[in-house]
Amino acid sequence: MADVKQVTVSSMQEYLNLDSDMDAEILQDLIEMAQEDIRNAVDLNIPLEFYQKYPLFNQAVRTMVDFTYYNRGELGEQKIGYPPSYQYMVNGIRWRVRREFANANGNTPTKP
Repeated sequence: MADVKQVTVSSMQEYLNLDSDMDAEILQDLIEMAQEDIRNAVDLNIPLEFYQKYPLFNQAVRTMVDFTYYNRGELGEQKIGYPPSYQYMVNGIRWRVRREFANANGNTPTKP
C-alpha cells in the first residue's frame, strides 16, 4: 500500500484552511472522535494503526471532522447526523478492512 498521509491537527488545519492554532485541541478531539466512530462502525478489535493505512479511512476522518467543526453548536438542529459522503466512505472500507485484517492474521472475518 502506498505511503498514506494520516490525519493530524496540522493537516486538518490545512484542510480546513485555518490560519491559527487556536482550535488545535478541539481539532484533536474531533479527529479522535471520528476515528473511534469509524472503528465502532467497522470493528473495534482492529487496531487504529491498521485503519490508518487506508486513504479512504483518512478521508472519512477529514470529512467528519470538517462536518463537526463547522456545525458546532448547531448539531442538535441538523436534519442529518452524518454527511452522506462520510457514510459512503465508511461503507466503502467496512468489508475491505475486516477482510484484509483477518487475512493478515490468518483468520476469517467476524461480525463487529
